[in-house]
Amino acid sequence: MVFGLALVLALIFGLASAALSATGSNFVLGKANEAITVTKLTSTVAGPALTLVNQSTDAAATALNINVASGNAPLRVNAAAGTATNLSADELDGKDSSAFYAQGAKVSDSSHADRADSAASATSAADADLLDGKDSSEFQASNPCPADTMFHEGACIETISQGPAAFPNAEASCLQDGRRLPTVAELQTFRLKQDLSGAEFTSHVWFDSNGSSQTQKIMLVDQDGRQSVASGSAAFRCVAAPGAARSENDPLEAAAKSDLRNAATAATACAAGNNEASYTNCGTIAQLEANGYQHASNVTLVITTATATRWVAQAQHDSGGSAYRFDTNTGQIVPIPRF
Repeated sequence: MVFGLALVLALIFGLASAALSATGSNFVLGKANEAITVTKLTSTVAGPALTLVNQSTDAAATALNINVASGNAPLRVNAAAGTATNLSADELDGKDSSAFYAQGAKVSDSSHADRADSAASATSAADADLLDGKDSSEFQASNPCPADTMFHEGACIETISQGPAAFPNAEASCLQDGRRLPTVAELQTFRLKQDLSGAEFTSHVWFDSNGSSQTQKIMLVDQDGRQSVASGSAAFRCVAAPGAARSENDPLEAAAKSDLRNAATAATACAAGNNEASYTNCGTIAQLEANGYQHASNVTLVITTATATRWVAQAQHDSGGSAYRFDTNTGQIVPIPRF
């Protein structure tokens, strides 16, 4: 350990006279000593090479007092040195502790950091306009699916089944909302996350030839993963593409559209059971319920048209959101003003 100070070498070399000690002489305790070359103390002891003890209780008593020219460092350590135990410096880089913010303290005028317009020039970090110069549309949402669906294997699958319905009606119902029926693989893995409503339709369709005729076959998947060929109506659920716009009214509007889809499916079944496929006797909720419709208690459904060739109804959630209309002439569910 090296000290660039004129230190007490008398501990090693003994005491000198009361006269002033100079370079090359012994270090004299209690006297002023001078040197014009470096005084070096080297040690191999397992502990401090030099210990200074001042037992005075006076407020000005210290064990060491170092004075250097203005601007010079009073002490230097090697680059690999560790931290000094129990050292409490009066200043850091010439600044008092009052010049720094304590942990957890808030920077003055930090309200601008709470509301950044951009990451480059922040006035609101809580609601930034850009992130690293990119708009929010450039990022994938944590949940990119509509409210009535679950994100699964890159698609958004409805969590509540519909129907039962005939396959053409089930397929049309999904297409009306810009959705599709799930593949066999999607439904096989989705059932491990959520129970199915018995055997449900998939999008897997093929034709079996029997002589000169061909029979359409549709694959079903049930809760236990068994696959079978559909022989009539079945439950179904639709698949939406991820990234659809979401809003606080999504769950309400999804419920209204779901109820309207179920009503339209029941109306189709009702008409099929009438002579000449007429909707005439499909104009009340009771008539729809006789064909499998289960009316949602928090949705208002109004059937506005039920003629021989046309059926129209509209629905809205009682708690808000947009209203929707279905018309057999178009086969589409479209948003309308609340009624």
